[in-house]
Amino acid sequence: MQDGRALQDVLKVRCFGCGSLNEHGLQIKSHWQGDELVCFWRPPSHHIGHPGVVYGGTIASIVDCHSIWTALATWCRDTGTDIATAAPPVVTGKLTVTFLKPARIDQVLELRARVVDAGERRATVGCRVLQDGDECAVAEVITVRINTKE
Repeated sequence: MQDGRALQDVLKVRCFGCGSLNEHGLQIKSHWQGDELVCFWRPPSHHIGHPGVVYGGTIASIVDCHSIWTALATWCRDTGTDIATAAPPVVTGKLTVTFLKPARIDQVLELRARVVDAGERRATVGCRVLQDGDECAVAEVITVRINTKE
């Protein structure tokens, strides 16, 4: 789906990181931009770690959710599956985040993700976290589509 709407506004879920139905969640919004899924997110001040810096666990959380959406949206796009009505559940198998430099709490985070390898039920997503064009973190997320027919 590349109609401009955030994927989280098309398929509404309750997830803490990405669910539009979770009023206490992070409320990330992921959009297609070419072959990448992109998210711009402004960290609220209570997600602070060290003074002036975003808490690393928060960065890991938004990377996790954005990468899950990347795997799901890519699979739906590649198979012609409607994300709004027929998307299968996707979960995290492994999350590896490498922090390169502190991300400032007072600036927007930009996440850029794409599937770099895919198998029958598994997809590996590469995700970059940037501020003002500088990489703050890079991640690899192994995602797994759950077979609900088993």
